[in-house]
Order: sequence, then structure tokens, then C-alpha cells
Amino acid sequence: MESKRLDQRPASVARALAGFHESNGLAFDWTNIDSDLVRTYLKSSTLAPSTKGTYRWVISATFGIDLKEGLSFPGSLALKPYSRDERAELVSIANSQNKAWRRYSALSMIALSIGAGARVSELRSVRGKGLSKDGSHITIANRVVPIKSPWDRILSSLEPVDDEAFLFHPNARNRNTKNFINDFADNLVRDPGSQRFKVAMARASFICDRWNEDISLRDLLYITGITEVESLIRYVGLVDGAPKTKAGLRHLAADGTP
Repeated sequence: MESKRLDQRPASVARALAGFHESNGLAFDWTNIDSDLVRTYLKSSTLAPSTKGTYRWVISATFGIDLKEGLSFPGSLALKPYSRDERAELVSIANSQNKAWRRYSALSMIALSIGAGARVSELRSVRGKGLSKDGSHITIANRVVPIKSPWDRILSSLEPVDDEAFLFHPNARNRNTKNFINDFADNLVRDPGSQRFKVAMARASFICDRWNEDISLRDLLYITGITEVESLIRYVGLVDGAPKTKAGLRHLAADGTP
């Protein structure tokens, strides 16, 4: 039998497939996978539809099995963006922190995510040198993102100690822990029942804000760092007039109009 190393995600999917085979009294050989059995597994599994879609993609990409025909799963929907009042509450919570470094980091976290669409991995790595003096734009992962009010004013007020300083939690000893952002957000001082910060909601706010401004999809993909226009399907229900299908998104992106 040919042997090759599986990366973490394909190996996890392979274990799930092996378990399905074994539960049905069948031998499993991941170098010779039966596509019909894979289809049966995915259709009968209690996995979330979005997870089934991920499994289908991994199996197709890793094992060379075409599973597109007759096997479609809806992706997960984006979280609803923060409202204007919710955003104001988040800024108020940030400003109310009792330590200067917490205020600084809370404001940068909120402004970078809602105002510039930074992902979790990007929040932990943005440095002062990427931010313009007036806060009107910032460089995130090699893309230049224009920043609108009030986030430009908030970011320009931060004044990092030097160009190499991180904008978020600059003095943290370990920036690579799994819950680096979430742990900080969850430990902010706030009233019970007050608004909580979630990066996914913040990024959805940025994407939907810009999309609603009639920006072209090409420009939207650039400033968000999204590589495939089909990935925007998660947000179409949150944007008035957006195409409701992946084909519609592809057509609009190719056309180049908002």
C-alpha cells in the first residue's frame, strides 16, 4: 500500500470516514476510497451543513474524488453586524476600562475590526507602521484598507510608541495563544448584560458597511482579503440588493460594477 503523510484536517476527515466504514462492517483504505460510500456518509451524517461542505471539499482536494454532483450543502451564515447603538456601546465600554493599556487595546481591537475588517490573525499582528498619521488608511496583510469615520479618529488617537509596536495589546508576552483576542475581550470590565465583542460580528459589520456603499465586488474582495467571490454568499442576506447565488456573485464580480 502506498503511504503518504496526511495533514491535520485531511487526517481528521479520514478518521471520520474510517469510523463510518467500521460501524458498517467495512474495511477502510484511504488510498482507494469509494465515492458512493462517501456520499452516503455525508448525506446521513449529523454534522452541520457547513461542516459537511468542508468535508466534501477536503475529500475532493485530498483524495481526488469529485463529489459536486448531487451533493450540495449550504454554508454557515455570517453573524448579523453590530447596529449603530451597539457600536457606540462597545466604544463606551472600551473607554471605561480602568487601565490605560486596556483602553488602548480595546479601542484598537474594535476600530481595527469594525473599521478595517481585520481578522483574528490580523488583529494580533498589525503594527503602528501600517497606520497612516490621520488614521485614514491602514496596511493589513499587504492590503491597504481605507478607514471611515469614526474609526479613523479613534485609530489616529492611539499614537503607538513606535512604528514596530503592535496596535493591539502591544506588551503581550505571547501573541500566538489560541484565544488571545477572545480572552482579552471577555475580560473587559463591563456591566452585566452589556454588549459583548465578537470578531466575527465586527468583521461582518465592516464587510456589510462597505458593500452597502455600492463598492465594486473587486474592491470589496481586495480590502477584505477575501480571495474567492463565492465566499461572500455568507453575507448576501445582510446586504440589500446583493445577488443571492454564487453564480450571481461571479457575474457581478466579472462585470466590475457595484
